[in-house]
Amino acid sequence: MRIFVLGWLMAPLWAAPLPDTSAGLTFVSTYTHFLDALDKDNFDSIFAGVQYYRLHSDDLSTAERDSACKAFMTFFFATISHHNDMIWEDYDFIARFHEDKQRRSPEVADYIDALQRNGLDLYTFGRLYYIDQQPEYLFRNFSRYVSPALRFYLALRSEELAVGFSDSDSLLIAFKEAGVRAIRWEQYLNQHPRSVVADFADYYRQLYLHTFLTGLERTPVFDPEGGLRPELSTVYHEFASRYYDTHAGAIVREFYIILKEADFRWSPKVRDFYIRRRVQNMHTAQIPFR
Repeated sequence: MRIFVLGWLMAPLWAAPLPDTSAGLTFVSTYTHFLDALDKDNFDSIFAGVQYYRLHSDDLSTAERDSACKAFMTFFFATISHHNDMIWEDYDFIARFHEDKQRRSPEVADYIDALQRNGLDLYTFGRLYYIDQQPEYLFRNFSRYVSPALRFYLALRSEELAVGFSDSDSLLIAFKEAGVRAIRWEQYLNQHPRSVVADFADYYRQLYLHTFLTGLERTPVFDPEGGLRPELSTVYHEFASRYYDTHAGAIVREFYIILKEADFRWSPKVRDFYIRRRVQNMHTAQIPFR
């Protein structure tokens, strides 16, 4: 496992001048190239990306700040994914996290310190370790620079990350909360349809709605005998009644009627509903842990 520290060597990159717009370049395109050139093996590349953004933010329009923030988020998530791939392939390194003495070794301590100073943390469920963002990192570093729509997005994600969502195949929040999150993102998209992160918001809207309707592998909507989870008949009914004027509410109401007609059991009409409404089976989907 390689651990790097950029330190002062990255400082000249932060101070790079704004692009010459007369040459057809934009800050966002230059910033994206800057991020692409950073070493994803090095956690301190995250810090470099934040500093470059902050250094030039006063010279940008709000739209440019929003687009550049999204570019950083894309880089940030790709870096997280890259490091998770690395640690999951390095079994010897992961094994050191399980032993108290090894966790206190300089190499592991430096690794965790590099994570934390760059907005990341080491999380676990069972014996699996994975890297993910600190809940408030993006909000803390970008909310003061971006539009109200993007600031609201960052705040919503901070709240969700602080609570969690799944441990890969089990739901860590109540089904009711998954439905509420779907509504939250639907409302966000209705209020901010042109937000630069509308595609991200729609991903979460669908993630939570489809989870609400199918469950996850170890927390499914239907038990092995085909019966609906006992609490869900009431949860779906109350959801459809409360959010009757929303897209999600209409879909859940249709689902509830189908379930009621089949005495709240699996039926071919449930399968047809999933197909017609393009509901993804979240039992086999790749979903975020948090």
